[in-house]
Amino acid sequence: MNIELNEQEVRFLKEFACKQYEGAKDNIETRTPIHVVERKQVEFVETEDEGESWCCDSLEGQVFDNLQDLLDAAVENYLVTQERLEHLSTESFYCELSSLEDCCSIDEQKDFLQMVSIEARFGREVISYTPVAFFLIRDEAVRYKDGYQKHNCADCRIYTYGLGYSNNGDLPVFRNLLMRMGQDLLEEKGF
Repeated sequence: MNIELNEQEVRFLKEFACKQYEGAKDNIETRTPIHVVERKQVEFVETEDEGESWCCDSLEGQVFDNLQDLLDAAVENYLVTQERLEHLSTESFYCELSSLEDCCSIDEQKDFLQMVSIEARFGREVISYTPVAFFLIRDEAVRYKDGYQKHNCADCRIYTYGLGYSNNGDLPVFRNLLMRMGQDLLEEKGF
């Protein structure tokens, strides 16, 4: 079978054979790697008492480690005055503002925030990753993420997946075919 390859195909096949052979460092400890540029996504999930932080919708979804930090930011951004917070905490909750977090349940803290017209949710941040682009050559994934798509990839990472345990499907067959073609091209030119 004779196949005419263009310059870019030859270059990629050679680079693939040079850098992604079985046992290569660029395989990142996988036998048959696929390198994926993935975008990080952070989502705030509301929980009932199992959370660890507050997400303030009144402050464009800003996340705070504790109630006091949220209230300080609310005052700094003119959502409420310090005097109103102090007055309502002692009048409605029979405790000082500084101990509101310690003496009140999460539900009572939510009620307090609602009283002062601050929209906030208690919960935790959950991080997930969504695939953006797939590569056979790790260096090409790096060129994509840190080079020609850098402006779109500030929140991205490169993650290497294996094709799967005992995968006898099409991907390992085609990957091996590409590897053989790249190795033949390298031998042809005496590399």
